[in-house]
Amino acid sequence: MRLSLCTLALLFACSLAASARPVLGPADIARLVNLDEPAISPDGTRIALVEVAQDLLHARYVNSLVLVSTTGGRARTLVRGHDVAVPRWSPDGRALGYVARAGGAAIRQLFVRRGGATRQLTHARGDVIDFAWSANGRQIAYVASDPPAGGTYFFAGDNDYTAAALTPPDHLWIVASSGGSERRLTRGEWTIAPTDPGGIFSPQIAWAPGGRAITLTRVENTFSGDSERSTLWNVDAANGAMHKLTSRPEFELTPAYAPDGSGLTYWYPLNGDFNSENTLRLSADAKDIDLAASLDRNIAGARWLPDGRRLLICAADHTQMTAWILARNGSAQPLRLGDLHMVCDPYSSSTFDSGIDADVANDGAIAFVATSSTRARELYVLPRGARVPRRLTHANDWLDNYAVGRMEELDWTGPDGFAENGVVTYPPGVPPNAGRKFPIVLLIHGGPGLSSTRDFAWEQWPLAQAIASHGYVVLQPNYRGSDNMGNAYMIGIVRNTVVGPASDIMAGLAQLERRPQVDPSRVAVSGWSYGGELTSWLIGHEHRWRAAVSGAAVNSEFDEYSLSASNVQDRYPLGTSPFTDDGQRIYRDNSPITYYAAITTPTLIWGTTLDPVVPITQSYALYHALHDNGIPVRFAVFPAATHGPGDPRQTVALTRLWLDWLDRYLR
Repeated sequence: MRLSLCTLALLFACSLAASARPVLGPADIARLVNLDEPAISPDGTRIALVEVAQDLLHARYVNSLVLVSTTGGRARTLVRGHDVAVPRWSPDGRALGYVARAGGAAIRQLFVRRGGATRQLTHARGDVIDFAWSANGRQIAYVASDPPAGGTYFFAGDNDYTAAALTPPDHLWIVASSGGSERRLTRGEWTIAPTDPGGIFSPQIAWAPGGRAITLTRVENTFSGDSERSTLWNVDAANGAMHKLTSRPEFELTPAYAPDGSGLTYWYPLNGDFNSENTLRLSADAKDIDLAASLDRNIAGARWLPDGRRLLICAADHTQMTAWILARNGSAQPLRLGDLHMVCDPYSSSTFDSGIDADVANDGAIAFVATSSTRARELYVLPRGARVPRRLTHANDWLDNYAVGRMEELDWTGPDGFAENGVVTYPPGVPPNAGRKFPIVLLIHGGPGLSSTRDFAWEQWPLAQAIASHGYVVLQPNYRGSDNMGNAYMIGIVRNTVVGPASDIMAGLAQLERRPQVDPSRVAVSGWSYGGELTSWLIGHEHRWRAAVSGAAVNSEFDEYSLSASNVQDRYPLGTSPFTDDGQRIYRDNSPITYYAAITTPTLIWGTTLDPVVPITQSYALYHALHDNGIPVRFAVFPAATHGPGDPRQTVALTRLWLDWLDRYLR
């Protein structure tokens, strides 16, 4: 049911209700279709991609493998359901591989479609999560999880609190592309860096030139808190013998060879610092260099162009997701895409997904998924030599009938001299010089190491637009620790994880409050994950807020260190363990829950029952602290093992709760 804003007796709401186009309501969010993993055929005529629809009735997401013509945009569905993912063309373009759970099976297997016929190639005992065709197309290397180990108990380590058993490792196998017996190449307690085939990710295996070896990313154990111990290795495709490629002990990820075999690129943090930007390194001609040293951006993904001399890369830049063509001499030219943001995810870690939603044909044509400030994800193609991309899909055209909020960049100078920015979303239909004043809602992004950009929606959740549709001006501030303004800005959070970012956010709010369209007397603060932590911090240190929404928040750095998926990696931004040196004081001083007694803001708290990223225990602590001191508080708990809403029904319900809480205190 769409929201009827006229009943709220606001001039703004009544004027929208009288207009020809409705505004976006919570239930409308479930109509959004997500697009991921475009794979363009070598001849550039077809693009396979994964389309993710939302089934609100059954509270689930439905994946489909879709084939789209690059000439007329004609589309047909090859596979619907079965958690289908990871489309990859054979080198000759005559076959398409993918993974899926077929016939009601619980385990994903590898399938190859050739000439209209589909064959299941694997019978793995654990999920097949990725695969790569050999250069001649005769073999396929794939990564599959070992079956879970049994036992009455297990020895814990740097794992998250939700673990009911040791995480099984992922290992390398080979199978003929025509079918036959599967051959295991690697084994052991170590694991190939895990990937999630349910969304955007970067492969962690690549065939080496000549086809006699496979390069992979090896992580020394399956404990999530040790995921940074990742290094590059070569595996002999005949006998499984392994040797390490570099002398580094950690931080290497995502090997990819040039089409002509003349170089290997891989990811590595700048200066070997876990907190720093992700760089793209090139190993070639007995040298190993930072390929984009002059760019100073957190590279989120890369694809070789067919000439082997250039790559397509992407990163957040100010409030735009920008793509560049990067040459091997280090020069980078922006790819001019107008108002389109090529979809790329910059969270460069072997624990979280990251990569670029783009692929390149043999003639240099680029297929990519993109968004803009007014449009959800669609598929585009940029033919070789063309300057303007062509849209191929219309999955979210229904949004054209809705009024959406105008988004623009807001710039300011931070308290420590940083050049900073954020995204402002205005209520739909509000002109730049509106004579009315609207309440402000801060919507703080998570991470850190992420940033807010002028995208219509984060995947299928256009939360800023939904909040703006209720007559609020939404500020999504970027702060030190964000990845959009260079490495000095990104590492500015080290040993300053809350005080500095909070001061940056307040500076951005002060800049927005100078505008005549906003009402500084009515301001709310909200966020999720690290944005939830900064929300909890701000309500403990500022008392101007009418309301707050703190979602899946890191309220206790002690719990985050001991119980979360990243656990002991907290020592990187905080500089120490809470159990050594001066760690107790540092973790206490940087935990929002320490300052609970100062909170006076009515607060909505939410979390999921088995969140492995931010344990829900932290939300329970904040709830009791506020409740016991008579502060208006509600705590919404969603049954899910995810870091955020677990299905479309939960997303819609949470959006309604969020909006209702804001309406209660801002109007």
